Amino acid sequence: MASSAGSASGGVGVDNECEGEEPEDSSSHSNDADVSEGLENLNLQDDAQNRETEDELALFRQQWQRELEATPTPQKEPEVKPEPEEPLSDEDKAKQLFLRGVEMERGGKLYEAIQHYKRAMQILPDVETRLYESSDIRADTPEEEEVEEVERTYNENESDDEDAVEGEDLLARLQRITARKGALCEPAFPAKGAHISWLPYEVVLLVLRWVVSAELDAASLERVACVSRGLYVAARDADLWRSLCVKTWGIDCGTPRANGFPSWRQMYIERPRLHLHGCYISKTTYLRHGENSFQDQFYRPWYLIDYYRYLRFFPDGMVLMWTTAEEPAASVGHLKYRHAKGHLGITAGHYRLMGDKVVVVIKKTTDKKAVMATNTRFRARRKETPDNHEQTFHMEFQLRNVRSRRNFQLAWRRYSVCSRRDQWTQFELTPNKFPPFAFSRVRAYTAEALAPLPAAYY
Repeated sequence: MASSAGSASGGVGVDNECEGEEPEDSSSHSNDADVSEGLENLNLQDDAQNRETEDELALFRQQWQRELEATPTPQKEPEVKPEPEEPLSDEDKAKQLFLRGVEMERGGKLYEAIQHYKRAMQILPDVETRLYESSDIRADTPEEEEVEEVERTYNENESDDEDAVEGEDLLARLQRITARKGALCEPAFPAKGAHISWLPYEVVLLVLRWVVSAELDAASLERVACVSRGLYVAARDADLWRSLCVKTWGIDCGTPRANGFPSWRQMYIERPRLHLHGCYISKTTYLRHGENSFQDQFYRPWYLIDYYRYLRFFPDGMVLMWTTAEEPAASVGHLKYRHAKGHLGITAGHYRLMGDKVVVVIKKTTDKKAVMATNTRFRARRKETPDNHEQTFHMEFQLRNVRSRRNFQLAWRRYSVCSRRDQWTQFELTPNKFPPFAFSRVRAYTAEALAPLPAAYY
């Protein structure tokens, strides 16, 4: 009985333990359910977020695709090969160098600026003038100074020949027109600053005397007369041409009427005279035999030799003569001034004009040292005495006209040389050895005026 009871009691204890475990199982099951439910909720949320992200990505892709379709695809343009640059002209090079020099001068680099200016002017001497005439440079110039512009009122319908007289002299007609207008000339285009028409007539005549200058440049006076009718009238002033005649032939030149000319100008043009705005040049050619004793690949049986004679006349009666093998382009510059360059062989003399004959006298002095004795005992006591060897060249020429060129040629008439003992040597004037001189104008001789044409007084 006891065992049974014990067993019974033991059985009850077991049941009690089992009953005690049942609540623990229920709580664990509830916790697992909650975790699984939370995980499911998280999975659902993740799925929803993924679906939203995929929808947004799909929407972005669709929008991007539409933008790509709407945007035109750029076509690839063919590559343009750069054209080869043309080489700059001398004028462009000079302008670039000059402008670079201006920039350096503004920057304070004066030495470099001078170098650029020098190189630019070596290429193009008037580069500064051409740059100033261009519109770009003029726009950069400051406009602080007030520039007074003179505008010309010109009526195209106005005629100056309404009262023209048949057979009237041109000079008289132009004098009448200028007197009626009351002005020497008028500006053809708007001018900046003062115009020459503002000057009094006496001042214009003084300007023309500077144009002619003391070198008697009548050719420049004729070019001034071609500018306008007023300057044509001023350039025909009788006092100007009388001064030219007196300066050319002396105070005893006479009057135009006594010499059979209608005016002083006509007398100066038609009467024989020397041209002073250039030089007379003669070229002589002869054959010289080669040296037979020395023959090589450069040997020639004869050589053609050319040499030139130059005569430059001045208004004061002075003349320069030069015999050289130099070409005229390299020689005429040495004859610009009166002082003779003895080391070049240029000799100075004087000339006289008598009718159509020109007489030239030139003295040439050469210094030669005396020959010393062979005895050297008393050499220190002796002084070397120079031996001056003087020669006088006497030449006569005749002025000739060649076609329409007046006084264009100087033909030889006489040529002799005198030594110090009055021994005269006469040269035979053959045409091949003494060809005539031909006149050649040299612009450098009249490029500047040092003094005006002096007035002639009786």
